[in-house]
Amino acid sequence: MSQPDDLPFLDASLGPDGHFEDPLRRVSYQPGMLLGLEATRAEQEYHRRRQTRHGYWLHGSGTVAGLRVSFKGDDPGNDTKQVAVHLHVSPGLGVDGLGREVTVAEPYCLDLGAWLTTQFKSKDEEVWNALIRDGYSIADNLLWLKVTMRYQDCPSGLQPVLATEINAGTDPVQPSRIQDCVLFELLAERPPEVEGTDHFFAAHNAVPPFDEGLTTALGRLDQKRLDEAAGQDRRQLEMGARLLHALGDDSQALLPRQAYATTVAELARTLLARVSIRLAEDRSLIVNPNRIEIDNLARPFLFNAATLANLVQG
Repeated sequence: MSQPDDLPFLDASLGPDGHFEDPLRRVSYQPGMLLGLEATRAEQEYHRRRQTRHGYWLHGSGTVAGLRVSFKGDDPGNDTKQVAVHLHVSPGLGVDGLGREVTVAEPYCLDLGAWLTTQFKSKDEEVWNALIRDGYSIADNLLWLKVTMRYQDCPSGLQPVLATEINAGTDPVQPSRIQDCVLFELLAERPPEVEGTDHFFAAHNAVPPFDEGLTTALGRLDQKRLDEAAGQDRRQLEMGARLLHALGDDSQALLPRQAYATTVAELARTLLARVSIRLAEDRSLIVNPNRIEIDNLARPFLFNAATLANLVQG
């Protein structure tokens, strides 16, 4: 998604939030010190990024509650008629792939038929071809889409300001507030054929499995402690051993995968649901409720202490 030129603050926090290796700095207030705009921004950024990193490292990413994806459309009694279908996301709470809290206070809606038809009838054939390339499954003739969410800055409250450049305009304005918002995206992607390894930290590499390669890296006393443990104690120690080796040993440990794999915007995306649409036999598009299914449980979830306690008691 491109950033409009007239909204310089849009997604301004996306880049810094993805730099986990940067040390945080707060303002050191001293008598007689002259502080300006940069100091105020540094103070805000320190507290905001500190909270974001807490969410990322100690809680992870996923849905806390709500954010259910559903579709609504009249049932025509067949699967051959084009029908208006709308995709809905319910209110809820979540944490995106960079540890940023997402709060959705009202339902969101997308005209799925209009969106798909726009791609299908696009003047640029590459648009539809890209959708097929990334989301079409030949085995079952399904077009797969995924619904994702991530936090996004939204500038608001435009107010007049003093011009900082010559000929900048007679009435320059700037946003006086940055509102916490959410960005929902609909993207083509086939579900993975096999389940991936554990990814407790979404923007970093997956946590290595507890196998022979990991056990050989453990010291003698570590291995002795593992051999003497059993049951839940053993599983807890194995998880501890995996986390010990989760970030590697060099100076690149805290660098997110964006450095060599993907963009920070992609790392921030958090899965909400997978949508499958059965195409016609000639692979043409028919938007019809009887051809659409939604998998909400494919997403990651975050469980608070009360929820985990209830699971244990059950």
